Amino acid sequence: MEHSALAEIEFRDLKGAVIHDFPYKKANRKCPHTALISITHSGACVHNCPMCYARAYPWSIENKLIVYKNLIPKLESEINQANILPPFYISQVSDALQPVPEIRKITFDIVRLLVKYKLSFRIITKSADGAMDLLQEIPELIKYPYWYIAITVEATEEKQEITSPGASNIRNRLNAIKELTNAGVSVVGRTDPTILGFMSMEEVCGNIRQLASAGAKHIIGSLGYYNVLSMGRLVNALENSQWRDSIPLIEKFYGIKADKLNTYPTNKRFMTSLSTRIKFHAILKSTAEQSGLTYAVCLELPSKYDSSDIKTCEAMPNNFVHIKGNDGEFQPINCVADCIRSCPDIQKPLCAVNGKIPFQNYPYKLKDLKKVKNSFVPTRCQNSEKQYKFH
Repeated sequence: MEHSALAEIEFRDLKGAVIHDFPYKKANRKCPHTALISITHSGACVHNCPMCYARAYPWSIENKLIVYKNLIPKLESEINQANILPPFYISQVSDALQPVPEIRKITFDIVRLLVKYKLSFRIITKSADGAMDLLQEIPELIKYPYWYIAITVEATEEKQEITSPGASNIRNRLNAIKELTNAGVSVVGRTDPTILGFMSMEEVCGNIRQLASAGAKHIIGSLGYYNVLSMGRLVNALENSQWRDSIPLIEKFYGIKADKLNTYPTNKRFMTSLSTRIKFHAILKSTAEQSGLTYAVCLELPSKYDSSDIKTCEAMPNNFVHIKGNDGEFQPINCVADCIRSCPDIQKPLCAVNGKIPFQNYPYKLKDLKKVKNSFVPTRCQNSEKQYKFH
């Protein structure tokens, strides 16, 4: 592993359910329904990205990695109780492949479990060696049709010491993408969050071109939003670096006064203006599409600003909703759980049985995943295991 974990590790039992949805209500929602799995307590990550939203939650704990030790039996029980499952997203509040052996082991065990039940999943990481370790530990993933990995390249090689000091270096991440795509693995490139004023448009567009050259097929970007804690961490990192002169530009774009951060309410959010976001994402979308990629904005603009004809902001064609048939086996249907953007048949949803629509709640509840009866025999989607074409 490229970096050693210096933080204290504490194992705890997860008390509630493992599977859960994004917490966003339907109004202005952009994220599709997802089966989230939190491997750790929020922000438990050695990458130490100053702008991390999870580390900035009031309930996050500094200098301690709280890892949930009972996930596998709880997750398998919930899978067995469910009759319909949206695509899984492994660890949205910390990097599932960060260089901590205890965390990677749990991630590998979760992946093995999802493969066992033939379910869709994705992982987002800034760890090049973690991504390669995953493939080495579970080589059947090369031919497994229902997963992809997203690798974040949020800065240049030189500037990464600010944005993700504990993560794999940018060059190694790009090399990992090339190795993964050459092996047949689907890879998404993420550039978010871009810290405007610190990163220039030319640098971000350059990263998109490098991601395209490495083999990524889709880009997700954002300018991010920050609270007092995350913005303070970012400013502090910059003040003690060769890029301290970028602080005035960040102040301009995000509407802050760096020397007065302690005077803002703790719930204050800092974002770029709507007009800035529209201009920024138009340039990134154009750059991505000129490079043969599709593009989507993460959360901060509606879907009309994304590339056309993508079913979700994730855009990958191999993450499906899976329904349990009368044989007890999960099968994919031609649905990606983005009910708002791309329901295949909004009048007669493929997931509805006896008038019950499991994903009508935003967020859905775990009990909603039990509504589809085992007697239902799903029609396999066209992009099934035999038909899915790898890059």
